[in-house]
Amino acid sequence: MSIRYNEELDPNEGPGFGCFITQAILFAAILLLIPVGLFTFGWPVWVLAVLLVIDMLLLFLISMTSVFLLRVFFADRRRGRGRTLGAAAPPPVTRVVSTRPEPSVSPSVSPSVSDENMTAPGDGD
Repeated sequence: MSIRYNEELDPNEGPGFGCFITQAILFAAILLLIPVGLFTFGWPVWVLAVLLVIDMLLLFLISMTSVFLLRVFFADRRRGRGRTLGAAAPPPVTRVVSTRPEPSVSPSVSPSVSDENMTAPGDGD
């Protein structure tokens, strides 16, 4: 088994969902068997300790299988989204259309002053 980085996961190379279900059922059965064996059947402590160690190993395998299955699931979902290979297209230009009319704005013009109405400060009336 080699360590691979940034490669596509092949679901056929790893454990499947059936393997996960089998491990989970076996884990739950052994976990329930430990207190039943202790209180009902009176099994020796070493048998219960062996069952507990087997249960812990199964828990480790279940966690690794679930991580693999989640990575396969989300890698498969990610293929449909995101960037494609190649150049990205420019984003579309959107224009906002207003439904209300724009007010007519006239440039502010100062009243024109003609030369005839202007008098110099020293001119006589």
